[in-house]
Amino acid sequence: MDVLSPQLMWIGTRCYRVNQTSSEQQYDRQTEENTPYVEEDLYEEDDRELDYDIQSNEAGKLQTSFHVPSAFFAMIIGNKGTTRRRLEAETKTQIIVPKQGTEGDVIVKGTSAKAVTACRQRIELIVLGARNRQHFTHFLSIPLDSEEIKSNYIKFREKILTELPSGFDMDESLFQKPEKLHLTICMMSLMDNVDRAEAAQLLLDCNESFIKSTIAEYGPIEVRVNSLAYMNDDPSSVDVLYAKVVSEPLQRIADQLMEYFVAKGLVQRQYDHVKLHATLINSKFAQHRTAEEGADDWKHHRHQRHNHRDKFDATSILQKFSDFDFGVQKISEIHLSQRFSTACNGFYEATGMVKL
Repeated sequence: MDVLSPQLMWIGTRCYRVNQTSSEQQYDRQTEENTPYVEEDLYEEDDRELDYDIQSNEAGKLQTSFHVPSAFFAMIIGNKGTTRRRLEAETKTQIIVPKQGTEGDVIVKGTSAKAVTACRQRIELIVLGARNRQHFTHFLSIPLDSEEIKSNYIKFREKILTELPSGFDMDESLFQKPEKLHLTICMMSLMDNVDRAEAAQLLLDCNESFIKSTIAEYGPIEVRVNSLAYMNDDPSSVDVLYAKVVSEPLQRIADQLMEYFVAKGLVQRQYDHVKLHATLINSKFAQHRTAEEGADDWKHHRHQRHNHRDKFDATSILQKFSDFDFGVQKISEIHLSQRFSTACNGFYEATGMVKL
C-alpha cells in the first residue's frame, strides 16, 4: 500500500482510511483470508446518515440483518473465527453468519442500537474491502451507438491502420469494437443475484431521484465525441487512448450516479469527478478479446494494478488525429452492463437500464 495515498472507503457519507497489517500483506501474497485493520474513528457517530433497520427480537435484544454475498463470509469470520470474536468483543454484540455453503443474511444482535450500528459498520467495511479486491463484473455505461459515431470511428480505425508510417506497430485487435463504443461511469464487483438486483434497482432509484430532474432542467442531452487523449504521461508508451466528451448535464448525472453507488457500498470512490471518455484503443483488448474485454475504467482498480499491460506508441496517432471529430449523439440510455458479454445488438448485456 502507498502510505502517501492510502485506500479510502466510504460508508454513507463517512470516509474511512484502511491500513494494511502485515497479515493482510501476507493475504495479498498468498490469497489467505484476513481482514483489514480499520483506523479507529475518533469522531462521534452521525446517526442521521444511517438507515439501518434495527428491531427488537423475542429475547428483548436489538438486532439488524443484512445481505452479504456468501463469498465474503470467511472474511467476516476470519481465521478460526478470530475476526468475528474480535468484533463481538469490541462492540459487545453477537454476530451470526450463515454456515459455509449456504446463503442468507448476516445478523448482528446487541443490547443497544449504538452497539449494533457500530458492529454493522465494521462488517460493512470488511465486506467493502473484500469487494474491492475482486475483479470487476459490471459497469455503468452510456452506449455510443449512433450511426454517425460508429461510422466515423471505423474511418478513424482504418486511417490509423493504413495511413500511418510503415513500421508503425498497431493491430486491429487493440481497437474497441464499433458496436461496443460507450462512456464508462464507474466499475463494480457484483457477486450474486442479490447484488445484481440491488444495483439494477439503485439505477432506477437514481433515475427518479435526480436523472429525470436534470434532463427536465437542461433538456435532451446531446454530446459531441472528439479530441484524443491518453491515460499516462508518455505518448510513446500508452496503454489506453480515448476520445473526450464534455457535457455539463451529463457530468452532473455521472457524478451523482457515482456518489450514489459509492454511498451504497458497491463502488469505491477514487476521484472527485467521473472522467467522461470513450475508450478507443486499449492494449488489453488484444489480450482479452476472446473474453470480450472492453469495459476497462480510465484508471485501473488497485487490485489490478500489478497486471501486465502492453504499451504502444501513440505519438503518430496524436500528431495526426488529435482533433478527430467522431460526431454527435443524443444520450438516450444508461446501462448497468455486464463485462465479458455480448447482447444481440453487439453491445454488452444489460443487467439494468434506464431510458432518458
